[in-house]
This record gives sequence, C-alpha cells and structure tokens, in this order.
Amino acid sequence: MVNAGGWGTALAVVLASQGHEVRLWARRPELAESINLRRENSDYLPGVAIPPPIRATADLEAVVDDSSVVVVATISRAMRQIARQLAPLLAPSMLVVHGTKGLEQDSLLRMSQVLEQELGPSFHGKVAALSGPTHAEEVGRGIPTAAVIACPDQERARALQRVFNCLSFRIYTNPDHVVVELCGAVKNVVALATGISDGLGFSDNARAALITRSLAEIGRLVCAEEGAIATVFGLAGIGDIVATCTSHHSRNRWAGEQLGRGRKLEDVLASTRMVVEGVPATRATLVLAERRGVEMPIAQQVYAVLYGGRTPRDALMQLMGRETTGE
Repeated sequence: MVNAGGWGTALAVVLASQGHEVRLWARRPELAESINLRRENSDYLPGVAIPPPIRATADLEAVVDDSSVVVVATISRAMRQIARQLAPLLAPSMLVVHGTKGLEQDSLLRMSQVLEQELGPSFHGKVAALSGPTHAEEVGRGIPTAAVIACPDQERARALQRVFNCLSFRIYTNPDHVVVELCGAVKNVVALATGISDGLGFSDNARAALITRSLAEIGRLVCAEEGAIATVFGLAGIGDIVATCTSHHSRNRWAGEQLGRGRKLEDVLASTRMVVEGVPATRATLVLAERRGVEMPIAQQVYAVLYGGRTPRDALMQLMGRETTGE
C-alpha cells in the first residue's frame, strides 16, 4: 500500500481484515513508527484500529518487494513522482491499482495514464482505478461500501475484485476506466459547488439542482472523451457525487461551505492538513473542457470563485441568470 494517508490506511485495513499481509508506505518515518507503535494512524484516520497484519515503513522498496498487488493511494500532484520511484521496483506480473481522484495539472492526464507513462510499456492498459462513494472514515470502520475497479484488462480487474471484495466492501468491475477516472476528478468540483451553496445558506433545492445539472456537464465531457455515458450513472459517477456532495466527511464539500461563508481560499486550505483535491481539479477540468469544446457553466463559476475573485453569491446568481434553454 503506497501512501499512509486516510484513504491508503482505510484500504490497508480492508485488505488486512481478509487475512492479507499488508505493508503500508509512509513518506515520513515518524508516521510509520507511530502507526506501528500505537496501531492507529492518528494523523489521517484517527479512531480506526490498525490490525496486526499491517506493517508501516518509510522504505518504499520494502513495501513493494515480492508483492503481488501494489495499491497507490497518493494525492494527484504526487503521483508522477511516486510512479517514477516505483518504476524500477515493479515486476510486470504485479497487479497495480490506484485510488487517486484527480487529473495531472499540466498534462491533464488521468492517474492511470501517469502511472503507465512512468512504469513503462509492460503496464500499458493494465493499470486499474478504484473509485466510487468511498469515504475513508467509513471504509476503515467496516461500514458497508460499494466501489468499482476499472481497467481495460478485465482479467486484471477481476483478479483485483477478488482481492478487495468482502462483506463490508463490495467491488464491481468496469472496462470504462476513462469515465471512471474522469468522474472521480470532476465530482470534487461539484462538491465544492454544493458546499458553496450550503455555506450561503441555500438548502435542498439548490443542492439538488447543482448535482443534477453537474451530471449533465460531466455527461457532455464524457461524450467528448468517447466514454460510456452509462458509467456516469454508476458508482464512480452519481454514486460518488451523492456521497461527496452531501456528507460531513467530504473535505471538498466542507471547503466549499467555508468559501460560501466568506472565508478566503488560502485560509481554508491552511486550516486543514488534508488535501482538497477539488481545487486543482477545477482548473484541470476547465482546461480539458475548453480543449474539447464542452460547456461546463457550474465548473466555470467554481473556477471564478477559486481563481477569479468572484464572490460565491455572485457565482450562484450568474448560474441562475443564464439564458433559458431546454433540459
């Protein structure tokens, strides 16, 4: 398990609960030592017991040595660096799956593409993505969760399904990794939008409208990327959007809510040690949409709030005042 953040730790707990031996990589040696000593990741997943089969270490080579499955759960901006470090350590027979929701900022590549570029030709078309409505706080506590593993190589997807699937963590497979990964990135933009609405004091009607119309925007982007629109209405799409836009666990919805209440973006980001992936995802999503000629007005207004100095209330009013059209 590469990265001992909240999500990586939760996945390690899921795998360990099924009897798998799990080595958990922490970037900081002191975090690895604390996890092994206290049997808890108090920094990123407090209150969740770390089972004995999990051993944390800051030695990346020791984590992947002789492993049959390598799970990468780092933040999106660190993916390329981590992939570069992993490249000389992985054998082509290893199953590689990532659980990162985002796009690379400069290249706009999906995380599986970043991994494939760095890991080399033997992994092309073989890197899987794990996505869906999967808050780490609930997954780590064994609360029933369903997710999807997407990979062009369906044999590998089914092998990973067998590794992860259990009574508390139900896994489906999907060959449409493009849409699964796109939804995982863009849903955080939607969560920022609904959080802003909540912070302004708006309620269910506004939240439902933002979610629904955002699905239309994602659908247009998916079609431009030649993906399957049906995937948008699965776990990685609407499932993840519902969870992220309505849950108190969602750091992106929380960040949007703080913005809606009048806090500055830099203050919001400085007040949490967790990464708010929706902030970089908004910029990447808009650039990708412009390249594909896709209109995404909700994402555009989130961008205007984050980077253009527009007030949250003005952004919502801009959306409500747009020229009327058919659904």
